[in-house]
Amino acid sequence: MIKNSYKIAGITLLLLLVSCIKSDYDTENCPGLYTITPLVPVELQQSTNEFLSEAATSVKYPTDAQWRITEVGPDNTLELLKGQYRAYSVKGATDQVTIHSGSTVSVSSENGAAGEPGNFVAGAIDFNVEGGLVDWGIINYDLPTNIQTRLLTLKVKIEGDNSSLVESVSATVDGIALSRELRDAFIEDGERNRYPSLSTGYAAYAMDVKENDGFYTDSRRLLGLDGNAKQNLALTIHYEGGFKKSFLYDITGDLDGFHTRKVIEPWFIHIVLRAGADFTATIEDWQSGPEKWMDATPNN
Repeated sequence: MIKNSYKIAGITLLLLLVSCIKSDYDTENCPGLYTITPLVPVELQQSTNEFLSEAATSVKYPTDAQWRITEVGPDNTLELLKGQYRAYSVKGATDQVTIHSGSTVSVSSENGAAGEPGNFVAGAIDFNVEGGLVDWGIINYDLPTNIQTRLLTLKVKIEGDNSSLVESVSATVDGIALSRELRDAFIEDGERNRYPSLSTGYAAYAMDVKENDGFYTDSRRLLGLDGNAKQNLALTIHYEGGFKKSFLYDITGDLDGFHTRKVIEPWFIHIVLRAGADFTATIEDWQSGPEKWMDATPNN
């Protein structure tokens, strides 16, 4: 049945094209020739207006208001009838990401803990097709994309009297976007430091092994920060014998620039704590920022 439907649609389009080649060409009801070209995010481009190859693109057609996966690009000419269209392209997202009508993006969650969205880019455009062109010229619509996620890395070192008793460190960061507008992405020198999220959760960190540099480290790739919420770090130090001690820090200010500064780099929160004999934890060193900035900043 589906194959027959495609045959009927193909025959109808063929007849339409034949009628449109006649001298009484109807620009209102005949298709024009168009291309849609997804572009690599500006921050990642190797050349101006670099084509984003192998992106998955969906187009909403005005004839039936249905979304269809469509092969696009500078070498893929589309025959489009008059009407208002919407298209979005995405590349690199995991199966835990959903893009809704090219407008919003969400990542799956479990009890509020954000899933893994992947290192992906995406964008959307709206464009109007006026109809066919008498000279059969090809019109191109560029589809800019943006970086949609960023790594937030926690590095925690425990020093002092009880540091030898530490087995692991765990943490959560709340005020994390689970869904947001697609356009509220990671843009270098963007207009706003944070945008309101549509839904909010947290990122969970498990730092089970001390690395060679003496830090317990873990990273999570985030869809973004919720501009209507604070970001709090709940840090738990796990000691031998099952004892644990938790500490809460407001890191909202430490994440200023997360959406707008050196957005292709991971963002680090680097903490050195001194664990006292009474299991208190005094901050010895605290730094935050993008990796390159961190590398360029000496420890005091």
